[in-house]
Amino acid sequence: MARLGSVFKHEIKRIGSDNLFIVLALYPILLILLGRYFVPFITNSLLPGFDLTDHYPTIMAFLILINPYMYGAMAAFMVLDDREDRSIQAVQVTPLTLSSYLNIRTTLIVLISIISGVLITLLVDLFPITLGQSIIINTLLALAAPFNMVLINNIAKNKVEGFAVVKGTGIMLMLPLVAFYIPQKYSLLAGIVPGYWPAMAIGRLADPSFGIMPYWAYSLIGFAYILVLIRLMYKRFNKKIVS
Repeated sequence: MARLGSVFKHEIKRIGSDNLFIVLALYPILLILLGRYFVPFITNSLLPGFDLTDHYPTIMAFLILINPYMYGAMAAFMVLDDREDRSIQAVQVTPLTLSSYLNIRTTLIVLISIISGVLITLLVDLFPITLGQSIIINTLLALAAPFNMVLINNIAKNKVEGFAVVKGTGIMLMLPLVAFYIPQKYSLLAGIVPGYWPAMAIGRLADPSFGIMPYWAYSLIGFAYILVLIRLMYKRFNKKIVS
């Protein structure tokens, strides 16, 4: 336990010592300012015939979807960096197992994603949402961070390939947003992307007539689906490192 604690502290210090990570730590503040001030400004500046408030659920979904996506990418590059200098291989011959190594990274990015996501949701305030609803939604969303971390590492062998994968996986952000504008029975096809389920839950909270199921159903399905995906991704990554 003491060893895990020391590694956990090391990871926190490592995040704070990298300029890129400092920028990403400030990223939620930028999203809050964008949603709280810029979006209303644009809304008031538009022609009377166009009402941006109809698109507030989509805007909110984007703001909180991109948050764990970015943290997952950040964690993915940390793992890729460890793979390149073979630190992750060295972990396997120490008392700290590969599973513990990944759990430490997962815990960090999930906690950061939940806290920053709740702040974004509540401070942007594009439509009413309770603290409890915000915690549920952002806990679900936060699981996309470790999923993205391991997905990138399952595909990419180094940081150069990692950047290409990050660009390619941008569709995971776009499909849930597109789903707001197509008939809901067809939008279920976008459910293959984990972000679809929390995005639809956001839409349901903003408009009780939105979607084909209640908010809690979107959330439950989303939790079950992302947990299965994470488990599969982690198993594949473990085999990839061990082999």
